[in-house]
Amino acid sequence: MIKLLLPLLLAPVLAYAQAGDEKDLVFAGQSYPLTLDVKAKSDGQVTYAGRFSELPGKDYDVVLLQGLMPEPDMRLDLLGKGRSFFAADVEYRQTGFRRFPNGRFWARYKAPSLTRQPVKILVTDLGLKNNQSLVIYATELLTEGDLREREAPAEVSTAAYVPEPDLFVPAAAPFKLHRRAEWKANPPKEAYTRHAPFFFTLHHTQAHYPKTFDDAVIEMQFIQDFHQNGRGWNDIAYHFLIDPAGNVFEGRPINVLGSHVKNRNTGNVGISIMGNYHAPAHDKFTQLTQDSFVAVGRYVKDTYTVNISSFYAHRELGKTDCPGDDLYAKMSLLRGLVYAPQLPQPVEVPAQPVQLPPEPQAESLRQLLYYLETR
Repeated sequence: MIKLLLPLLLAPVLAYAQAGDEKDLVFAGQSYPLTLDVKAKSDGQVTYAGRFSELPGKDYDVVLLQGLMPEPDMRLDLLGKGRSFFAADVEYRQTGFRRFPNGRFWARYKAPSLTRQPVKILVTDLGLKNNQSLVIYATELLTEGDLREREAPAEVSTAAYVPEPDLFVPAAAPFKLHRRAEWKANPPKEAYTRHAPFFFTLHHTQAHYPKTFDDAVIEMQFIQDFHQNGRGWNDIAYHFLIDPAGNVFEGRPINVLGSHVKNRNTGNVGISIMGNYHAPAHDKFTQLTQDSFVAVGRYVKDTYTVNISSFYAHRELGKTDCPGDDLYAKMSLLRGLVYAPQLPQPVEVPAQPVQLPPEPQAESLRQLLYYLETR
């Protein structure tokens, strides 16, 4: 086991980032996903004012949120608690926001300075006609320096970057793969960094559970936009994402560095299941999703000679709930399916047509049978 883990521990640390489980803001009596009941009031009125979070466990000056905002006619603000009883609460400045037509949104806020103060969520009515439920899937506390994937290269080329074809899964892959062009992926922000895969990791997106293929395509576009523009990363974090119908989407090319496990990305192929497989969400891990994950896992295992002890759940590599208790409970099953011996498929031999003897031989055979029966 130590021998197998050594390359992992000694791998160069090229990425600071991770994706997966983000619950940095803890609100007493509430669990993720947070559901905020937003009442329709007069324009410009604060219609929801939550309680302050518990005291965060680390310093931060950036707050990231992502969730589902059914209607656009509301504004989401954050307040930091004053540092003393007499100090006023501090409004955090919104430095990024994006809402997709299906309601998926992300928002980024900047505190005036590094702090460890609790945070309150406010929602302002901008013209709502009906009451709404605003869902927050995840929150994350960062520092300004975290909003990049790795150190910027010393020299940045102005030429259009075209990734080399050998970075991608070849066309003859043993599973159906919906390529980046199909879901209309944006290009990476800079040139990819090559890596040689030698282990792979299971994640969940801890977010939206798509109901249709088109819904899954929009979710792919949202995740990439959140990772590139919300987090400041080069591209979508994962190499593969799988929806509840078993559709496998191409994220980053498999032979490039991902951004899905903090400080453990080199050589690591990230495979993420769309949805939230942790209490209280308990999304269903379908048989179709399982079959597709096993197909992708076998491909990674066979192509890059990955040992069974080098297939991880995200929580085994970092402090996180990812991929959720429900999926983590299936790790033994998934390891068994991915690494089960592949028996050769039976070869069907076509039946040979019956060859009738020539007519003279048939007549002689008939006469012999008649002779034997009449004796």
